[in-house]
Amino acid sequence: MGVDSVSNAVIQDAKKIAREYDIRLAETRRSKLNEINETMEKLKQKKKDALKEKISLLAKTETSRTNLEIKRKRLRMEHDILEEILIEVKKKLGELDPEKREKLLIKLTSVATLEYFFSNKMDEDIVKKIVKDKYKGNINCLGGILIEDNSGRIREDFTFDSLINSVFNDNLKNLRDILFGEVEYGFQCSIL
Repeated sequence: MGVDSVSNAVIQDAKKIAREYDIRLAETRRSKLNEINETMEKLKQKKKDALKEKISLLAKTETSRTNLEIKRKRLRMEHDILEEILIEVKKKLGELDPEKREKLLIKLTSVATLEYFFSNKMDEDIVKKIVKDKYKGNINCLGGILIEDNSGRIREDFTFDSLINSVFNDNLKNLRDILFGEVEYGFQCSIL
C-alpha cells in the first residue's frame, strides 16, 4: 500500500465521516427546527386562546353593560308612566263633581276621631256644614280633610293627596305587574 492509497483511504474515511457528520447535523437541525416550529405553534395557539378569552370576556362585559343600561332605561320609562298615571288620578280627583265630592267628605269626617278640621278652600263650605265650629282653616291639598287634636301634635291626614299616595304606593307592585307584565327572562310591556 502506497502513500497514495493510504492518503486516498484517509480522504475517503474523512469524507465518510464528514457525510455522516453532515447527515447528523442535518437531522439535528431538522429536529431543532421541528422543536422550534412546535414551540411557535404552541405559543401562537396560546396567544389565540388568550385573545379569544379576552374577546369573550369583553363581549360578556359589554353585554352585561348593555343589559344594565336597557334595564335602567326600562325602569325610568316605567317610573315615568306610573308618575303620569298618578298625576292623571290627582287631576281627576281635583275635578270631581260636587255631589261625589260631598259624599266623600261626609265619609271622611265620619271616621275622624280628632277635634279640629282643615280642608282646601274649595271644600271649605261643605266641611264647615258637616263639622260646624270644629272647622279651623284651609290647607293646600287636592281635597279631603286634615284633622288635629286640640294641642296640634296629633294629626290624621285624610287629604286626597295623602290617600292617593298611600294607595298608589301600597299597590305599586300590582300596578307594575298589570301595566308591564314581567316575564321570566325580561320584560314584556302590554301597553306599549
